[in-house]
Amino acid sequence: MFQYGLLHVGQIIGSSFILILGIHSCLHRSHLNPGTLTVILAIIDKKYISYIKLLLKVILSYVRNDKIYIQNSLSKVILIRVRNKVTKMENQDEQRPNCPVCNSNKTRKDSVRKTLLCDKQRWYCKACGKRWVNSPIRNIKGDPKTVVTVMDLYMKGVSYRSIADHLKQIYGLEVSHITVLNWVNTYLTKITEYVKSMQPQVGDYWLADEQFIKVKGNQQYVWNVLDNKTRFLLASNASKTRNYKDARTTFKRAKKVAGKKAKTVVTDGSFNYSKAVRKEFATYQNPKPHKRYVSLRQKSGNNNKIERFHETFRQRDKVMRGFKGNQKQYAENFQTYYNFVRKHSKIGMTPAQKAKIDQKADWKELLIKAMQSPVPENQTRLV
Repeated sequence: MFQYGLLHVGQIIGSSFILILGIHSCLHRSHLNPGTLTVILAIIDKKYISYIKLLLKVILSYVRNDKIYIQNSLSKVILIRVRNKVTKMENQDEQRPNCPVCNSNKTRKDSVRKTLLCDKQRWYCKACGKRWVNSPIRNIKGDPKTVVTVMDLYMKGVSYRSIADHLKQIYGLEVSHITVLNWVNTYLTKITEYVKSMQPQVGDYWLADEQFIKVKGNQQYVWNVLDNKTRFLLASNASKTRNYKDARTTFKRAKKVAGKKAKTVVTDGSFNYSKAVRKEFATYQNPKPHKRYVSLRQKSGNNNKIERFHETFRQRDKVMRGFKGNQKQYAENFQTYYNFVRKHSKIGMTPAQKAKIDQKADWKELLIKAMQSPVPENQTRLV
């Protein structure tokens, strides 16, 4: 091992010495024969590519800035050929995307599409001739960064028109508020469908409650089920009525997400929960899973955590001054935002991370994974 280490150090010193001699000859306007060029190109190996690239960067930057004049044309050719070989070796290591049409791996970089926001790299398939931009977001004015900005501002309570104005002021991108609505509808729905495949590891103590919302001037309800241990929102269901069937539907969704039954379910004093909890959670080993919180004098079994969650939900509700018919989809989208993106101030992480789901609290990563996953058959559109 010691001998191999000395040999490795010797190769680096020798290779660097020969390369510096070649570059030194270029800078001092001396001739460099083809034999020296062969040696320089032969010593460039992947082991030393970063070191050689650094030397070339320094020398070529001086040449480009005309700080050093190279009279000998052969010396220029040598520098360019060395740089081209380094670039070629880097491109060989780069992961090339497969063709989206024929799935061939015979692809190469084609050209750069210049847009208002950034330059987008085009790719070309040698097998079928397809040209495309390898990006999860296509055929829109924006890019992943602007789409992520739109979704984040929307879930934090900013209106569609204010988001459109934000894009114009910050990014110089002029889009209408309808475009913003379409982006929210398309990409938030895809992310919501994607995260449904993730199963959290939650506790056995759940909190359930409903809250009032206004839909086209009429009073409706959103039913929520929250895990006490991880703060993971297991279900969020919008309904026109407030009865036993709605409560039971919500509990079924919560069980499906958690993959198990809760041993204790805490609710308020509404009698709509009693039968629903008994039907969905009662067993021979646990015949009384329901705990009703009906008085402030009770020392245990309070519902404060889910009541605090309702205040978080209201951030968007207040800005919209009620819903226009998209309350069901918004409840699901907010469930995704609350569980996977919004960091909980008490636990210091997202509820999904607390529930041992390996997912960063990052909109862009969620968006890319959702766009690469299979598209769901039925998607509900916002109205």
